[in-house]
Amino acid sequence: MALRELGPGETGVLDAVFAGMSAHSRYLRFHGATPRMTGAVRRKLAAVDGRRHLAVASFAPDGAPIGIARLIWLGLRDVELAIEVVDAWQGRGVGRRLLTAVAARGRAEGYSRLVADVLAENVGVRVLLVSVLPILTIETSGHEVTLTADLRPAAPLAAVA
Repeated sequence: MALRELGPGETGVLDAVFAGMSAHSRYLRFHGATPRMTGAVRRKLAAVDGRRHLAVASFAPDGAPIGIARLIWLGLRDVELAIEVVDAWQGRGVGRRLLTAVAARGRAEGYSRLVADVLAENVGVRVLLVSVLPILTIETSGHEVTLTADLRPAAPLAAVA
């Protein structure tokens, strides 16, 4: 599996990942029935600029896009996370690699907090976030859970004398 940062306008990768997601996976990702990607959503997701909108994609050995993780600037040093993996590759470590890579890019850009709004029933993504990032807060509001994670680099361990 290969990872690379996406550039602006790479709609082919967006379309391939969206097409590889079942109706249930799309529901979990977009928080509602999403049988097709509207033009406005497609344009927004393709508006990657490498600073305020970062996206990392994962590719199968044959080059097919299999997942995307993105960070979108919310203001100050906060970014919002979105992540999607095609159904055939779920549960195989793709999400973990994408999350780790996009979090590293966020740190490199100077972001300190990651915010993820996740449907409460999306246990897989919630467990993934908690297992990869230091979670600062977890807030539940209706059917959504908002997890806030610390993106700041870990403090180096003190040398043992």
